[in-house]
Formats: sequence, structure tokens, C-alpha cells
Amino acid sequence: MLTTSPSLLEKLRRPDDEAAWSRFAQIYTPMLHHWAARQGFQPADAADLTQDVLIKLVQQISNYQRGEKQSFRGWLFRIVVNQA
Repeated sequence: MLTTSPSLLEKLRRPDDEAAWSRFAQIYTPMLHHWAARQGFQPADAADLTQDVLIKLVQQISNYQRGEKQSFRGWLFRIVVNQA
């Protein structure tokens, strides 16, 4: 998957949508681990960072606005870097 489905992003705005969050975690957990490893984290620390990012995402997803220059993955990567 090269882009994030707009319908999935819309569903994520509802924290109680377990199916959407499960799908998101299935898609993005490996990517978040990879990004954490690129930041120099060991596997256990990368897992902790991934959890921190998911928590932050739940808190911040309503602030995300897709723009011409701001992809969801770019926005998410900035959360990873800030949490790191």
C-alpha cells in the first residue's frame, strides 16, 4: 500500500472504531518499527516508541489535514521523530 486510504483516515477519527484501528495497526506497525530502527532504537525500544506513537496518534488524528504538501505518512513520520 503506497498511500493511506482516505476512508481509513476518516474512520480513525472515531477512537471507538476497533476495526479501523486494528487495520491501521496491521498496516503501520511494521513501518513504525522500521522508522524507529532508523532512528537508532533497539527492537524493544522500537516497540515502546511504536506504542507511544499510536497513543499520540489517537490524540492528534483529528488535527490532521491532508494538504498538497503534507501526506499522512509524512505527518506520521514527524510524530515518530518528535516522540523519539
